[in-house]
Amino acid sequence: MLYSDESTAALDEEEIVSENVKKKKQPFLREILFASDKIRSILLLNFITIVYASNIPVVKAVEAMMDPAAFSAMRFVMSAIPFLPFVFQARDDVKIRNAGMELGLWVSLGYLIEALGLLTSDAGRASFISMFTVVVVPLLDGMLGAIIPARTWFGVLMSAIGVAMLECSGSPPNVGDLLNFLSAIFFGIHMLRTEHFSRITKKENFLPLLGYEVCVVALLSTIWVMVGGWFQEQNLSPWTWAVMWNWIIAFPWIPALYTGAFSTGLCLWVEIAAMRDVSATETAIIYGLEPLWGAGFAWFLLGERWGTAGWFGAALVLGKV
Repeated sequence: MLYSDESTAALDEEEIVSENVKKKKQPFLREILFASDKIRSILLLNFITIVYASNIPVVKAVEAMMDPAAFSAMRFVMSAIPFLPFVFQARDDVKIRNAGMELGLWVSLGYLIEALGLLTSDAGRASFISMFTVVVVPLLDGMLGAIIPARTWFGVLMSAIGVAMLECSGSPPNVGDLLNFLSAIFFGIHMLRTEHFSRITKKENFLPLLGYEVCVVALLSTIWVMVGGWFQEQNLSPWTWAVMWNWIIAFPWIPALYTGAFSTGLCLWVEIAAMRDVSATETAIIYGLEPLWGAGFAWFLLGERWGTAGWFGAALVLGKV
């Protein structure tokens, strides 16, 4: 009987210890994965970094099949359609409209110039050049009054050396590389402004804000197609119903849906929500991993290869993060 009581007491003690261990473990995991908004935002930003990296080889492959302007226009129109109800709902909110239109302008310049740059630039190298956004964001932030630490200037130097070596690998330098530099600057400006608006906008207004943004991107992309066709003096008379139907069948709808609704609309929504808790500079550092994923996608999907100097330069660019 005494033995039974001792066994029962021992079991009770084990259960108490087990419950205490669970109580200690659960809050820790909850704090890491759920309770901390910043940790959750950082994880989401890392996820969309991979998505953004996969975007470049997809666009590069599609541009070998058709006009990049037409594909970009259709891509952004598809990204804007789900947000039209939210735009209509917030049609009388001037602040949301102006903020969304400004963000749409900056990201449009980044997307369109990037698409033009990919016409002549390797997708893998374009991924690393786009990494200049990591440097552009803190530099622009410093111009607006923030203190720039010495390590940022060191990062600028390492990035410049790395990209210079990267330019010496693979195909020779071209205009596309310069355009990719410009797109990195516009994306950096967009990132800073996104941080600003995400902090002063209520969460329930994120979807209308993003709706205006993607609608501006879709509109400017469509204008780009129309202006390009006007300069090329395209004759629309051959566009019969049969020709149009063949164009619809041949159009790469899956890449357009992926780059439009997923890697544009969804990722921009995740970005603006996450940057409420993560600064633009921290976001840019997270996006610094994009070239690593982009080069990997270009390696496996497009078969792009670099020389020794290219890999060493890429390592320097990554090291500056």
